[in-house]
Amino acid sequence: MTRSAPSIDVRADAHETIASETAKRLPFETGGILLGYREIDNVVITHALVVDGGGATKDRYVRDDIRANERLAEFLSDRAEDDPIGYVGEWHSHPAPSGPSTIDRNAMRAAAKAADGPVALLVCTPGDTGTYFGLIARRQRLGRVVTRDASVTVPPPRFGQLGPLPDGAARSDGPVFISYRQSDGTQQAESLENLLRAAGIVVWRDRVDLRPGTTTDRLEQALTEGLSAGVLVVTPDIVDSEIVRERELPRLLQLDKDPAFSLCIANKIARTGSESKSDYDAPDRLLRLAPARTLADKKQANVLDPAGELEIVRDLLMHRIEQRRPEIRAEGRDFTIRVQSRPAPFAVDADDDDLQMRIKEGAEGRLPSPDGLELLRRTLPLTGDAVFAAGAKRVQISGGAHLSIGLALGAALPDTKIGNVAVLDVQNNAWESTPTSNDPGVTELNVEARPTEVTQPSSTANRVAVFVKLTVDPDLSAFERLVREFADGLANVEIVSVTNSNRIDPREAGRLGQAVAQHIKHLSADHGRAEVHLAFHGPFPMAVLVGRYLNTLRTIAYEWDGDTINGSRYRPAIALEPGVAGGPITEVLL
Repeated sequence: MTRSAPSIDVRADAHETIASETAKRLPFETGGILLGYREIDNVVITHALVVDGGGATKDRYVRDDIRANERLAEFLSDRAEDDPIGYVGEWHSHPAPSGPSTIDRNAMRAAAKAADGPVALLVCTPGDTGTYFGLIARRQRLGRVVTRDASVTVPPPRFGQLGPLPDGAARSDGPVFISYRQSDGTQQAESLENLLRAAGIVVWRDRVDLRPGTTTDRLEQALTEGLSAGVLVVTPDIVDSEIVRERELPRLLQLDKDPAFSLCIANKIARTGSESKSDYDAPDRLLRLAPARTLADKKQANVLDPAGELEIVRDLLMHRIEQRRPEIRAEGRDFTIRVQSRPAPFAVDADDDDLQMRIKEGAEGRLPSPDGLELLRRTLPLTGDAVFAAGAKRVQISGGAHLSIGLALGAALPDTKIGNVAVLDVQNNAWESTPTSNDPGVTELNVEARPTEVTQPSSTANRVAVFVKLTVDPDLSAFERLVREFADGLANVEIVSVTNSNRIDPREAGRLGQAVAQHIKHLSADHGRAEVHLAFHGPFPMAVLVGRYLNTLRTIAYEWDGDTINGSRYRPAIALEPGVAGGPITEVLL
């Protein structure tokens, strides 16, 4: 009678340890000891311990016996005396699919001679499914050792097999999905999320967008109901993420076959011997796809360097533009931007606008967030380039934000690159940057010069201050305080206001915006291209339109702060230099 083959039953904890360590150590072998219990000729593996082998190579692993005994003693010391779990065998990995070698079999015979029961050997080989080869050695009567190949069973996958993607799963105007391991990837995911939102990309992130319900069901909904792109954040701990490995990544790879979808890989795994260069083989290794080069052959961004984050932002902005440009040009429609610097963003807020800029909100008070301004500083050049690449004849901006952000947004869309900009107010009136034929012409500018402390400041401190007040009841005392606080004085101080005490008619916006900007430029030029310190009090649309014409100046834009203990004041927020590399925002000053 033929005896059935013995079996090795690998339980979840042991399987995860072996598969994870095999992936981490590629292309080298690794191994350790197995713990569990015996059932006649069969072995149940409940735990696996890793024992570093000195000098492991791509085809050799030698266990450190001293360290193995120490690890075994540590494990058993925490267990009850009647616990049946104990040493039952060895495991190690083979980088290429192959079973136990002759050396492995001889080693197991030697181990079985000293054991009281069957001793198991597991050889793990890598891959998207992973393969185990099993061997059981047992000492019989008269000291003879018999080795037999064993069948190996492993726990079933946590998730069922994926079905095909439904229609509409990839959608050019959908949000960007960020996939990451929370334990060590949260900070990187949040950084990318904030940058993408500041640049105008809508983001789906589990932190804010995972609706109530069964997590896996809601996650599946997010992955199949209309995404435009995905960012896979690869950090060391991702090797232990079942969610990413078995659910998110397979769906992202399915989506990536659609031209409407773009997959970016943010690689934060350092190459051996370097702290600044990425290991481009690591994503396949840690996500248990190796030896296949599924991810290694895709473009990866090195996010060990901050420039890698901007590379992802640029790629996703241009992907969005490429998807929308044919429609924009065929229909001759406006390129639309919605901007906001106060409410918290959610993916469900996405609408039909081409870009939706959400600047990180301030923690308290009226001032913008310094972190949000820094994000805008980094991304605004990319957003400006993307708008220009769309080729629209007119850009339409809606929403609202702090006035310094409005000035910066205008500076990123100068009249030299973008023909016409229209900003919608809360009543949906369009404030056009190009003067209109129906301008009633009832509002003019009034310029008032104010006394200064010095008339000839040094060339290194050539500065002028301008208070632009285009609405009623501006805080003049706060501006006067700003002027007094310049220790070295100012070359000139002026107040630019409007003659009409009523609200500016939106039809006058183009003419007035140009006039305000031209006066500021002339004032700077009259004092040797002086640095302009600008306190702006007016509608958000006018801030955008004035900002379009500040391209030859260095301008310090101020924000009004009415929550200070010692009274209201204007505080410097950002430095604008649209004509230099890295502009228009060159410094965040809050």
